[in-house]
Amino acid sequence: MLLLPFAILSFALCIWIVVPPPNDTAIVATVVAIELSPYLLLLNLALLVAAVRSRARLRFAAATLGVLSIAMCSLPLASMLRAGLRPTLPSASFRTSDVIEWPIPITLGDDRTAILAYVSKDGMKHPIVFTIYGGAWQRGSPEKDGSLDRALAGAGYAVFALDYRHAPEYRYPAALDDVRKEVAFVLNNADVYRADRSRVAILGHSSGGELAELCAFAPHAPFRALISYSGAIDLVNGYKIPPTPDPIDVRSVISSYMGATPDQDPQGYRSASPLYQVRRGLAPTLLIYADRDHVVEFASAEMFRDALRNDGDDVTFLELPWTEHGFEEVPFGLHAPVALQAVEEFLQRTLQ
Repeated sequence: MLLLPFAILSFALCIWIVVPPPNDTAIVATVVAIELSPYLLLLNLALLVAAVRSRARLRFAAATLGVLSIAMCSLPLASMLRAGLRPTLPSASFRTSDVIEWPIPITLGDDRTAILAYVSKDGMKHPIVFTIYGGAWQRGSPEKDGSLDRALAGAGYAVFALDYRHAPEYRYPAALDDVRKEVAFVLNNADVYRADRSRVAILGHSSGGELAELCAFAPHAPFRALISYSGAIDLVNGYKIPPTPDPIDVRSVISSYMGATPDQDPQGYRSASPLYQVRRGLAPTLLIYADRDHVVEFASAEMFRDALRNDGDDVTFLELPWTEHGFEEVPFGLHAPVALQAVEEFLQRTLQ
C-alpha cells in the first residue's frame, strides 16, 4: 500500500539532481539529492524490485517512477567515473578520537567570540591549517566545518577554525581584518598550542574562501599553501553577471558585504576580488570547484586557475562533476570525501 507514496517521495527528491535550484531552499534540496544519490540509487533499486514483485493495482506507476529515479540518481556517479574520479572515504575521517578540541577566546571589534582549536593528543608540534567557514559573509560560525576540521586534525594538523563579523552590520574589510588578526594571534602563540608556525596553510569555503584567498595573496603572507572550496573569485563580474538561475540573489549578497555597488566603489570591489590580486610568487594553491555551481560559477574558477598558471604559480585544480555549491556540507556524500582526499594529498606535499 505504501509502495507508490514512497516512490513519489523518492522521485520528488531525485528530480533536484537534474533541475537547477531556483531559490535558497531548493539549493539545499539539490545538494542533499546529489550528494546522497548513491544511497538513493540503492533505495530506488529496492523500490523497483518491490514494485515488480508486487501485485498492487498501482505497481506499474511505482515501477515507472522507480526507473526514472534510478536514471536521475545514476547521473552524478556516472559523471564522476567518466571524469576519472573514484568514490572514496579518506582514512583521516577515522582518527578523530585522537583529537582535542577547545575554544580560544578572542575579541573582534566589540564582539567576543572564539577560535576553535583542533589538535592531536600526541603532544607533538604539527603544521597549522586555518579554516574559514562560508555563509555569504552573513551567517555561520567556526563549528560549521567541524567534520572537516576534525578529519584534518586526525591527519596530523593543528587546525584553527576562525570566526569573523558578519555583513551587513560589518562591511568589507571588517571580516578580512578579523581573519588577519586571528591568524597573527595564533602564530604569535603557536608554541602554546603545539603548532608549527613555519608550516602554515589557510583553507576557506565560499565566502570564507574569498577571505582565505585574500589573506594568502597579501604581500609577505605566512602561508605555504592555500585551499579554496568554491571560494568567491571576482566580485565585480559576480555582481554584474549573476548566475542563472540565481538561488541566493548574488547581487544582494555581494552589495550587503561591500556596502555599495561596483559602480559606487570600483576600487573596493577590485581589492575584495582575489582574481585581481593574482601575481607571480604566490603559495601553492588547491582550487576545488563544482561544475554545476549556481553561486560561484565554474567559468570563474577556470579563469582563476588560468590566471594563476599564467603567472607561473603552483595551482592544483579539482573539478567536481555534477555537483552544486556547498557539496562539502554533506561530509559522507558523493563528493566531499573525494575533495578531502585531494586536500590531504595537497597538504602532505606542501606542508609535510
